[in-house]
Amino acid sequence: MKKFLACALALTLTSAMFASCGSSDDSSSSKAETTTTTTTAATTTEATTTTAAPESTADSTAASGTESEGEGAKDISEMPATLKNYEDASVYFKKDMDISSLVEPFSENDFEDDESHVNLSVEELAGIPMLKVEVLDQDEYGDYKIPKIRIHMEKLFEGHEADLEKIFTVKADVVTKAVGEFTGDDGVSSLVPGNFMGAFVTQPAKDDGTNSWNQLYEFGEAEWTSEWGSYELTMRPGIKDGATFVNTTDPQFVSIMRWSIPNQADFYIADLRFEDEDGNVIACANFAK
Repeated sequence: MKKFLACALALTLTSAMFASCGSSDDSSSSKAETTTTTTTAATTTEATTTTAAPESTADSTAASGTESEGEGAKDISEMPATLKNYEDASVYFKKDMDISSLVEPFSENDFEDDESHVNLSVEELAGIPMLKVEVLDQDEYGDYKIPKIRIHMEKLFEGHEADLEKIFTVKADVVTKAVGEFTGDDGVSSLVPGNFMGAFVTQPAKDDGTNSWNQLYEFGEAEWTSEWGSYELTMRPGIKDGATFVNTTDPQFVSIMRWSIPNQADFYIADLRFEDEDGNVIACANFAK
């Protein structure tokens, strides 16, 4: 039943995604110890160029759609071992970090449409400090709206902007965690995060002062057994013209969106890893572990 429900939800959410992807704006719509910043960014107004994803590759443009139904529930203490890049990442998040200067939400119409306001904070999850994205808004049907966040690449690479154009691959370890219960069509409720579907995007700076939009990886994951799920997101801007970052101090971004879901679940970013064409890690010294 849950797998059927996941498929049905995926089809519904995918239809909603396609219905909202025609914009040429910024985007396609579709407690542990905590240091918190409430962020409500203004509407994005700069013009952008929307570019299609490159031809499908196994790990850069097509979602794996993995699920965990049938396995036993996992305790959150097992989560750190699932992070694929944490031992050798480029960017780590720390509790004393001014997160609002580095990460911001964005929308096309001042959050009047399907985008959600979010709270951004750095929270320890199983001992790992992570960027937490808490989704705040629901639509008229009670579903949680789409959180869209963007990470300032020019700030991560401040003082060594020349390394930006070397980035061929971008990876992120992401964890989803249930806050409210998911209730299926059969009326059965469980504390699981459910679907984690969305897009991984680069927004390099352009000569005219705007940013292009390169939706390189659309992911489709799900967790129906445990209260958390862990996934690696990977995109390769280096295989697509116009998707790579440039040597400039102008704003440019790595962006992540999660499509709408009926249940309340937060997601966390544990790290970011930037690689050159040969797979070597590109360091961000100010954001090292």
